[in-house]
Amino acid sequence: MRISLLSSIFLVCFVSLHLAYGQNIDPECACTLGNLWLDVVVVVDNSQGMSNDGLTQVAADIATVFAQSSITQVLGQTTRVGIVTYGQTAAVKYDLTAFNDTDTFINAIFNVTDKPTTDTESYIYTGLSAAQTVLHDGRTNGKRDNVRQAIIVYASDYKSQGQEKDPVQLAQQIKEDGIRIITVAFNQFGAEGVLEGLANLSTPGMAFTNKDIDLAGEIQRNGLCQINCFCPTAWTQYTSQFGLASARGFALCLKRGEIDAMWTAASIACQNMANSAYLVSEFDEAKHNFVYQFFKNESGIPGPYIYHIGLSWDIPSQQWMWEQYVGQPKIPLNGSSYASWNPGEPTSPSTKPCVANQQLSPDTSPGWSTEARYIGSERYVCQMGSCDTDHYCKDAA
Repeated sequence: MRISLLSSIFLVCFVSLHLAYGQNIDPECACTLGNLWLDVVVVVDNSQGMSNDGLTQVAADIATVFAQSSITQVLGQTTRVGIVTYGQTAAVKYDLTAFNDTDTFINAIFNVTDKPTTDTESYIYTGLSAAQTVLHDGRTNGKRDNVRQAIIVYASDYKSQGQEKDPVQLAQQIKEDGIRIITVAFNQFGAEGVLEGLANLSTPGMAFTNKDIDLAGEIQRNGLCQINCFCPTAWTQYTSQFGLASARGFALCLKRGEIDAMWTAASIACQNMANSAYLVSEFDEAKHNFVYQFFKNESGIPGPYIYHIGLSWDIPSQQWMWEQYVGQPKIPLNGSSYASWNPGEPTSPSTKPCVANQQLSPDTSPGWSTEARYIGSERYVCQMGSCDTDHYCKDAA
């Protein structure tokens, strides 16, 4: 009953956030925990540095993190979990094919962590290497290629074994393969450098500590749900800051049109790229700046820049409206606290009913300029919703 109640609370909170579609705010990544679709290897330091009590607390945290997940081998919006332990050496306790239900996994994590080994040293390289192998072997049949992969490391210490077994280099290789790493520093005895060392291994923004309030919730919201929020190949995820690896992702993907087109043709082209795609909206300054930096980065040529965006004059309602995906009502600009018109804009919508982002000179920020619907050929930016716990992408690579 308790798990069911918590599931209901999370569902209401995060689905309400995702209902930003159709409003003049950009949607957050959904985090319906029962719909997570990931492959995860949990790596637990079971050396003497963890202690019996420490391992019990780690097991309880892991069980809480995955309590609402649908752990099974069935394809779809499901999660598979493997378990690795390590001290001086690593042991694969369970691979990704081991568990068919969540309760069995929870029982197993407590059994695996019932007591520490006799190892006095803790070499995280061995645990990461074993986890990398488990994830690789879990994909040998070609199934679940649309599923994102992650490693969660619970460590009591951070030690390197020299250049040949440098955990930082290994972690970098793992991350370059598209695997995210979450680290949890379980530093019971105040050893120096543990958190800093683990932070060098983790995906930016995904280094946690046992002192964090609501640690399990942090791992779920800012770790697993962010990992499960991603864009298909050739699309770029909209984040809180362009180019910042630790920036928080939104449930939106962007793509630049590579061939010039008139505004109407650009709008149709976006719709044909994907079922839910449309010309980009800019509801606030942060999004406006991100789109500009994205376009500039993708173009590879010097400014000034001009590109179509999804704002146009709606004749029936006699107001400026933002595009939405097919079948959804457009969103009015009127009433919004944000607008970025260039000086002298907007002009008469009877002759120029569409809008482009335009730099008036190379050293100025771009602003909105009106343009004709069928005259003028420019590049453009499309957007669509991301894959996340509420939007399953069967064919995402």
